[in-house]
Amino acid sequence: MGSAGQDAAAVVIPSSPLEALALYGHWLKAVAVARLRTTDGADDVMQEVAAAAMRNWSTLQSPDKAKPWLYRLTVRAALMHRRSLGRARKRIAQAAEVQAIRHGRHDSLGGPDPLEVLLSSERAAILRRALQTMPTRDAELLIMKHVDDCSYKEIASRLGVTVPVIEMRLFRARQKMRSLLQQQLAA
Repeated sequence: MGSAGQDAAAVVIPSSPLEALALYGHWLKAVAVARLRTTDGADDVMQEVAAAAMRNWSTLQSPDKAKPWLYRLTVRAALMHRRSLGRARKRIAQAAEVQAIRHGRHDSLGGPDPLEVLLSSERAAILRRALQTMPTRDAELLIMKHVDDCSYKEIASRLGVTVPVIEMRLFRARQKMRSLLQQQLAA
């Protein structure tokens, strides 16, 4: 019973990113599909995860932590993929509005104002720059709350903390965002 019981409980610890991806790849792809809510884009997300794993494997403190580390990379890549799709849809809608204005299909009562379209895209660019300069944890919290529209409770369960902790972290992240936006607007 001694060696058979030990063999059954043996855990495989990957020694390289390729080995880790081979070991956990199917599970990570299922995570990506669940996060994207579709199979479209899952291969793109997995490609990003593989590239990030190859680039950052040396930062992994212990190979036995590879599975949760790859999980976090996958979740982050899926979130970024969803954000980029949302931005692309928004740009397409804005371009369609501008085309409608240029070709005289503008409703004078409810159509888009060209200045507002321009200002909206500028505001989005300023927000993107501010998000890129924020600490990753703060940016992820803001994205989960305001892009993915997660509740405080959902965010808390994802991160394994309490709701009050999330409320405080989001409060501080919003303060940092305001400060960064004010700096960018002053520059």
